[in-house]
Amino acid sequence: MRCSTVTLTFVAAELALQVVAASSGCGTTPNLSAGLNSMDVNGQNREYIIQTPENYDPSTPHKFVLGYHWRDGTMDDVVNGGFYGLSYLAADVPTIFVAPQGIDNGWANTNGDDITFTDQIVEAIETNFCIDQERRFATGWSWGGGMSYSVACSRADVFRAVAVLSGAEISGCDGGDVPIAYFGQHGVSDSVLPIDLGRGLRDHYVEVNGCDPADPPEPSAGSGTHTVTDYSNCSEGHPVQWVAFDGDHEPTPSDAGSQDSFTPGLIWEFFSQF
Repeated sequence: MRCSTVTLTFVAAELALQVVAASSGCGTTPNLSAGLNSMDVNGQNREYIIQTPENYDPSTPHKFVLGYHWRDGTMDDVVNGGFYGLSYLAADVPTIFVAPQGIDNGWANTNGDDITFTDQIVEAIETNFCIDQERRFATGWSWGGGMSYSVACSRADVFRAVAVLSGAEISGCDGGDVPIAYFGQHGVSDSVLPIDLGRGLRDHYVEVNGCDPADPPEPSAGSGTHTVTDYSNCSEGHPVQWVAFDGDHEPTPSDAGSQDSFTPGLIWEFFSQF
């Protein structure tokens, strides 16, 4: 029995779609538009900003990156900062970015409202846009880092990886016993959320992900440097990376003598391995 080239091409395309867990929004015209959007969450009006590629292709599964703002920050701040620099690195990679707005510019996550907000955003984005459901990511700094950690705890079955920047357990942790790829970054001289808080979050996922315990090197104060540690023997698909830098409470630090932050590239590389 012979198969035509057309048949083989069709089969290959079908297999490719099976490998990529495409959302229901693939192949459809979005009812949501890029820019400011809103939704009802437990009786409250919640706003969020969608950023899509200029030439959005509804037939191509996109990465999905959710960026949480810091205390007293806003969704506009996250967008204007390029989602902690990540959107500037995604020019050639189909990616949809979303910046949600916290209540009173924070992420108290009272009664799990902010996790519910996150769930509804994921559903809305994937219903309207073509998303690769195996490549959902969340990140944030300070209180946004705490919210990213909360996502890791309760939605490890939804998000592929999180990047927690100078965070602490300040938005709750409902669950926290399911492995998830974890990137943590913290300044050794953080005067707002001391680095021990970030180490605690890191160590939790070192244990949950089955990595070998370690005491990673960290730069000394005044050195103007940063260190990157990849934990060994983590469960398959659940790496843990720890970045410590000489500095205070800041999201995108740079080494002494450099005007460019190392943070966006490290996060993007971590997310891109999946």
